[in-house]
Amino acid sequence: MQKLLGFLLLLLLGITGCSNDQPAIVKVDTPPDKVSEEPELVEEVSEDEEEVDEFIEFPLEDEVVRVNLNRVPILQAYLQAASNRQNVIETMKIERITSNDETNMYLLAFSCKNLQCSYLLLDETVENSGFLVADLASFETSSLSPDQTKLLLKFNRQSTLKLPVSDIVVIDLKNWEELSLQNTDEINDILDFQWPILGADWVNDETISISIPDILQLTTEQLEYWELHNNATNDILFQIENES
Repeated sequence: MQKLLGFLLLLLLGITGCSNDQPAIVKVDTPPDKVSEEPELVEEVSEDEEEVDEFIEFPLEDEVVRVNLNRVPILQAYLQAASNRQNVIETMKIERITSNDETNMYLLAFSCKNLQCSYLLLDETVENSGFLVADLASFETSSLSPDQTKLLLKFNRQSTLKLPVSDIVVIDLKNWEELSLQNTDEINDILDFQWPILGADWVNDETISISIPDILQLTTEQLEYWELHNNATNDILFQIENES
């Protein structure tokens, strides 16, 4: 994630944002079968007719959504650096990952290479813009905490091992920020794409259980033996750290 942020930092400084009274993503009334099958850039003259607002329009199976580039500076900067913006836009993917009574949430994949992408979390509220949740990874699963105030995301990254290495990210949906996790079992180097994670589930609103292969060392030989013989797993608990 830091690589992408560093690459775009100077570009972000040159972007002039528009009014912040618009959400980063909105649904439009156009039926999905009436729009292009691929995402495309849409330009509209602003209400004061002083500038042109730019959106990326994505057709989903049951709806059409638009991402407001002025509300997602990192995506806007990425497109400004592209030599052919439409070609780059057509490689992007978006999916609705969860919804509740208040808002839908979407995950937008961009800057993809060899099936590994950067990911922005978007929702329909005015307060929240795009949140970069992963870089050079592939999205696997998401789930809400029991009280629906936090979102758990699991990503994989290709490796030279028999299994991909993984990371989990937890987002506080109220404050729109990533939460820190404390390993209660004091086992180090599990997250941040250091180890294969087979599954991640909520135990309660503050605790997550992840499942990893039950091996002593992360080597190809031990993973091969594990796959052929027992497939035993080790469940590790992570507690959400409170800043207070």
